[in-house]
Amino acid sequence: MSDEEIHHTTESALLTAGWRAMESSRSDALFHDPLATGLAGERGLRIARTCPEGAWVVAIRTGLIDAFIQSAISSGIDTVVNLGAGLDTRPYRMHLPSSLHWVEVDYPGLIEGKNASLSGEVPACSLERIGLDLGEGDARRRLFDRIWTTSKRAMVLMEGVLGALSVDEAGDLADELRSQPGCESWVLDYLSPRLLADYRKHQPHPNVPVRFDPPSWEGFFTEHGWRIREIRFLGEESERLHRPVPLSRLDKVRRLFSSRPLRDMGYASIERIP
Repeated sequence: MSDEEIHHTTESALLTAGWRAMESSRSDALFHDPLATGLAGERGLRIARTCPEGAWVVAIRTGLIDAFIQSAISSGIDTVVNLGAGLDTRPYRMHLPSSLHWVEVDYPGLIEGKNASLSGEVPACSLERIGLDLGEGDARRRLFDRIWTTSKRAMVLMEGVLGALSVDEAGDLADELRSQPGCESWVLDYLSPRLLADYRKHQPHPNVPVRFDPPSWEGFFTEHGWRIREIRFLGEESERLHRPVPLSRLDKVRRLFSSRPLRDMGYASIERIP
């Protein structure tokens, strides 16, 4: 097996950190993550350089998610729950109120390594890390019950995680979060039917395939008690930022003759239906 292949979802955290490091090193960087290089390590950086198009996705989506978080904080939320947090460093690089409670959840081994790597860093807010396989339903539900005994208004964040879940797994999670009155909003990936169909044919990382493929993204979440508050699309945001989508030469030619908006991938803020 190649050392430049992703074999488990935990390794995708190294890849994402590598992409954040690549963006941070640019003279026109859209954000700066000074901890990304150390967290990615040599392997994460090496894997990231083999598929640089992913750095574009991370560069655009990071700013979109940061904006959703800042908006939620301005509205008065007291907790951010980052499910499948990976090697995210927002509690260190963002300007956050010290009163904010930030909870990161991911596989125990990943959390252990992250704690060791960042032991000398000081977050801007109250930070709690929990090692938990989110596939363990009973443990996950106990965790949610505990979080929402102390949180009155929380936002859940899942960055690059939804695609790894099956439709049934995502449905269970949506129902559990919907049942928590203090879970006010949820920020997560939007993937168009067209893009999901493409993933079914051409998985970018076959060992960790995209599994979430409902007939309708919006219909799926409506069925589970959630409605769209806002969707921001990577393609449209890239045009606003003058950071073009890295298309192949053929796709660039096709794009000249297409009026289809750049709305295949984005990030959505959804809220509970009363």
